[in-house]
Amino acid sequence: MKKVAAIYGIIQTEYVTPVEGTVVLSGCMKGMLNRLDAQSAYLDKEEFEDLIRGPSRDVVGIGVEMVVRAGLPTVVSAIEGSPADRVGLRPKDYILEIDGHSMEESEVQDAVKRLRGKPGTTVSLVIRRPGEMESRSLTLVREPTYLKRVSSRRTPFDIGYLRIPSVNENTASDVRAEFRKLQAAGPLRGLVLDLRNSPGGLLLSSIELAAMFLPPDAPVVSTEGRSSESNKAWTANRDEILKSKYAKRDDWPDAMKSVPLVVLVNAGTASGVEIIAAALKDNGRAKLIGSKTFGRGTIQTVRPLSKDSAIKLTTAFYKTPSGRHLQGNGLEPDLQAPDLQRLEDAGTDQDAGLSKAIGWFRAPS
Repeated sequence: MKKVAAIYGIIQTEYVTPVEGTVVLSGCMKGMLNRLDAQSAYLDKEEFEDLIRGPSRDVVGIGVEMVVRAGLPTVVSAIEGSPADRVGLRPKDYILEIDGHSMEESEVQDAVKRLRGKPGTTVSLVIRRPGEMESRSLTLVREPTYLKRVSSRRTPFDIGYLRIPSVNENTASDVRAEFRKLQAAGPLRGLVLDLRNSPGGLLLSSIELAAMFLPPDAPVVSTEGRSSESNKAWTANRDEILKSKYAKRDDWPDAMKSVPLVVLVNAGTASGVEIIAAALKDNGRAKLIGSKTFGRGTIQTVRPLSKDSAIKLTTAFYKTPSGRHLQGNGLEPDLQAPDLQRLEDAGTDQDAGLSKAIGWFRAPS
């Protein structure tokens, strides 16, 4: 601490131009948090207000979820139908530049700020895709983007297909409603849950989604951290889940706990939906088909420092029922399948992953 004070004093007296003390201290605090991991961060007034209130209505982005990996903003997934989706941004693409600004060693908040702007304005990206030597230059037009809702269809051979693009407070009840629709035409031989390019969402809603397909005492997920409040474990107990403020009280169809399951995953399957996939896999309830998931499995806690600043601190890891950490590891599928080239092909006859899932259900046991 003496060294910090000494450096601050030298800057204030000897740096080539005057610098406000608050700017120096803000940089110091950002540096402390950035050295911990890519998700921990110091939030200044603007960033803290963004977190609490959300961005201004006249500011939009390109429809992409990001984290920092290898010192660069990295795509988790692009929202279906968004500008990011239309230009072909894929999970794990590195963003090297935004409008000519190098993003090396940048925070996610900085990337988000640069991607946002007024509707109809353009933003230029330079990206690098894993496995490729050459970078790619892209130009996107900013526009409002909206998450798709849960959808379903009944495929030939009495197999249901149900896509979950993200997880919010309504997703679990929406899934139950879609499952009832699929059942209305007769018993299902199997159900395909599509979690590809789904960046996750609310933890408790993700737990509820997994629990609907599991017996009541089955482990779903646990968290591991240094404080007592960071160490928790959840099972598929419906009574406990209904205590959540997000849980809806409609009936859980009994057939959900017995219908044969396949879960489609890829590199855009992250966070809360990785919890769902891991719980179903580890409890022997489903086969995973596709490609390795993203591996996003930490919890951040926001601690206000004052009315206009806070820190966002990683306080726990997610652990699967088998005891594995998701963070940085992801889940390996039981069967590999070609990934989606276009999100709009999901659930159609052009969907190689769905074809493989249907083939698995039809194969002799």
